[in-house]
Amino acid sequence: MKKLLILAMALVIATSAFAGQAKPIKSSYSGVVEKYDAATKTLTIKKNDKQGEFVISDTSEVQDNKTKADASALTAGRKVDVEFVMDGAKKIIVKAKVSGPAASK
Repeated sequence: MKKLLILAMALVIATSAFAGQAKPIKSSYSGVVEKYDAATKTLTIKKNDKQGEFVISDTSEVQDNKTKADASALTAGRKVDVEFVMDGAKKIIVKAKVSGPAASK
Protein backbone atom coordinates (compact mmCIF):
# COMPACT_ATOMS: atom_id res chain seq x y z
CA MET A 1 0.00 0.00 0.00
CA LYS A 2 2.86 2.35 0.85
CA LYS A 3 4.50 1.69 -2.55
CA LEU A 4 1.20 2.44 -4.32
CA LEU A 5 0.89 5.77 -2.48
CA ILE A 6 4.48 6.72 -3.37
CA LEU A 7 3.86 5.79 -7.01
CA ALA A 8 0.66 7.85 -7.09
CA MET A 9 2.40 10.90 -5.60
CA ALA A 10 5.27 10.59 -8.08
CA LEU A 11 2.76 10.48 -10.95
CA VAL A 12 0.98 13.61 -9.65
CA ILE A 13 4.27 15.51 -9.37
CA ALA A 14 5.42 14.43 -12.84
CA THR A 15 2.07 15.36 -14.40
CA SER A 16 2.03 18.82 -12.84
CA ALA A 17 5.61 19.45 -13.95
CA PHE A 18 4.73 18.78 -17.60
CA ALA A 19 1.35 20.55 -17.54
CA GLY A 20 2.89 24.03 -17.72
CA GLN A 21 5.08 23.11 -20.70
CA ALA A 22 2.33 22.35 -23.21
CA LYS A 23 2.63 24.22 -26.50
CA PRO A 24 -0.51 25.77 -27.91
CA ILE A 25 -1.91 23.73 -30.76
CA LYS A 26 -1.95 25.49 -34.12
CA SER A 27 -5.01 25.20 -36.30
CA SER A 28 -5.71 26.55 -39.76
CA TYR A 29 -8.59 28.22 -41.58
CA SER A 30 -8.96 29.31 -45.20
CA GLY A 31 -11.43 31.55 -46.93
CA VAL A 32 -11.94 35.04 -48.31
CA VAL A 33 -11.33 38.23 -46.35
CA GLU A 34 -14.69 39.78 -45.59
CA LYS A 35 -13.29 42.70 -43.57
CA TYR A 36 -10.37 43.80 -41.43
CA ASP A 37 -10.97 46.24 -38.58
CA ALA A 38 -7.65 47.97 -37.87
CA ALA A 39 -8.98 49.58 -34.66
CA THR A 40 -9.75 46.23 -33.01
CA LYS A 41 -7.26 44.24 -35.11
CA THR A 42 -10.07 41.83 -35.98
CA LEU A 43 -10.07 39.89 -39.25
CA THR A 44 -13.32 38.36 -40.48
CA ILE A 45 -12.94 35.50 -42.96
CA LYS A 46 -15.84 34.05 -44.90
CA LYS A 47 -15.81 30.37 -45.82
CA ASN A 48 -18.90 29.16 -47.65
CA ASP A 49 -21.83 30.25 -45.45
CA LYS A 50 -19.74 30.59 -42.28
CA GLN A 51 -17.60 33.37 -40.83
CA GLY A 52 -14.55 33.13 -38.63
CA GLU A 53 -13.22 36.01 -36.53
CA PHE A 54 -9.52 36.20 -35.77
CA VAL A 55 -7.25 38.65 -33.95
CA ILE A 56 -4.00 40.01 -35.40
CA SER A 57 -1.38 40.41 -32.66
CA ASP A 58 1.92 42.29 -32.69
CA THR A 59 3.70 38.99 -33.34
CA SER A 60 1.41 37.86 -36.19
CA GLU A 61 3.16 37.33 -39.52
CA VAL A 62 1.43 38.49 -42.71
CA GLN A 63 2.51 37.43 -46.21
CA ASP A 64 1.14 38.96 -49.39
CA ASN A 65 1.78 36.64 -52.36
CA LYS A 66 4.85 35.15 -50.56
CA THR A 67 6.23 38.60 -49.63
CA LYS A 68 6.36 39.87 -46.05
CA ALA A 69 3.62 42.47 -45.53
CA ASP A 70 1.57 44.18 -42.85
CA ALA A 71 -2.11 43.99 -41.98
CA SER A 72 -3.01 46.49 -44.72
CA ALA A 73 -2.71 43.57 -47.18
CA LEU A 74 -5.83 42.04 -45.61
CA THR A 75 -8.32 43.70 -47.95
CA ALA A 76 -11.83 42.47 -48.65
CA GLY A 77 -12.20 39.85 -51.37
CA ARG A 78 -8.70 38.40 -51.15
CA LYS A 79 -8.08 34.71 -50.45
CA VAL A 80 -6.40 34.11 -47.10
CA ASP A 81 -5.00 31.08 -45.27
CA VAL A 82 -4.37 31.56 -41.55
CA GLU A 83 -2.64 29.55 -38.87
CA PHE A 84 -3.90 30.41 -35.40
CA VAL A 85 -3.81 29.41 -31.75
CA MET A 86 -6.57 29.70 -29.19
CA ASP A 87 -6.21 32.13 -26.28
CA GLY A 88 -9.35 31.49 -24.29
CA ALA A 89 -12.15 32.18 -26.75
CA LYS A 90 -9.96 34.32 -29.05
CA LYS A 91 -8.35 32.95 -32.19
CA ILE A 92 -4.92 34.62 -32.40
CA ILE A 93 -3.32 34.59 -35.85
CA VAL A 94 0.24 33.28 -35.98
CA LYS A 95 0.56 33.53 -39.77
CA ALA A 96 -1.74 34.89 -42.48
CA LYS A 97 -1.01 34.21 -46.15
CA VAL A 98 -2.94 36.48 -48.50
CA SER A 99 -3.06 35.67 -52.22
CA GLY A 100 -4.63 36.96 -55.38
CA PRO A 101 -5.76 40.48 -56.20
CA ALA A 102 -8.44 42.33 -54.27
CA ALA A 103 -11.91 41.74 -55.65
CA SER A 104 -13.27 44.66 -57.61
CA LYS A 105 -16.68 45.94 -56.55
